Amino acid sequence: MRELRLIPEESTHSSLVFEASDNQEQFFLAVDDSLRNALNVAQPESPEPEHNEDEQPEQAQVEAEATEKPSRQQKEVDPRLTNPLKMRPREIQERLRRGGTIAELAQENGVTESRIEPFAHPVLLERSRIANMAKQSNPVRDDGPAQLTLWEILATAFAARGMELQDATWDAYRDSANQWVIKVTWQSGLSEQSAEWNFVLHGAGAKTTVARNAVAADLIDPNFAQPVRNLSAVQQQPEVEEVEQEEETTVEGELLQHPEPQPRKRRKAVTPSWEDVLLGVRTNTKRPRS
Repeated sequence: MRELRLIPEESTHSSLVFEASDNQEQFFLAVDDSLRNALNVAQPESPEPEHNEDEQPEQAQVEAEATEKPSRQQKEVDPRLTNPLKMRPREIQERLRRGGTIAELAQENGVTESRIEPFAHPVLLERSRIANMAKQSNPVRDDGPAQLTLWEILATAFAARGMELQDATWDAYRDSANQWVIKVTWQSGLSEQSAEWNFVLHGAGAKTTVARNAVAADLIDPNFAQPVRNLSAVQQQPEVEEVEQEEETTVEGELLQHPEPQPRKRRKAVTPSWEDVLLGVRTNTKRPRS
């Protein structure tokens, strides 16, 4: 039998948190009516009012109507405060450990969030503790674990992109393989971005994180100066503009070149006719001056 120790600083009026003697596991106990009955907590009984024999009938009727008002008010109580839970406490805690929220489980069970909070308190503490441990882990890169911690690397990567790591939210949950996953979420413009790593706890207190999605891999990349692909979209210019620019450059170069000189055409010599040779007439090959 394992010995359990009460943790007063984590216990509330609606739940008690216990820790095993080996500090390896935490347990909680919901404080409800069934527990009080089991502990035989005596509830003080209200004394019955003494009736005066000389009491007037009208006064008795007024008191009777006053006693009916609380019963009418009870009918108007929010049914979510009294509806039975559709899930067992262990199932609720398992859903919370898988990343569920109090609001989601309250809606599925048809009850108020205050009905889920006693079961959620120890699980949320566990998720917060794992997320804080992951901040001091060493991210695993292609060449092995980094020397800097995950917090130090992300702080540098966020600063290079003009963001603050303090504005990001850290959380942890277990996936379907029962593996702890670290999730860092931040606001980028109008959209919400998130990066996830698998968290591995080795012996002797060594802790490592392995990128689970592309955003996480980009953030721990040593070449973090390049923006994360999910944070900023690069607009590609159409190739047609480059072709048109090359054609314009070619045309301008051709216009700047001197045209090649064309060869001059020679006039054909005029051969005198036979009659001119006999008569001694000289043929004039020159054009008359105007």
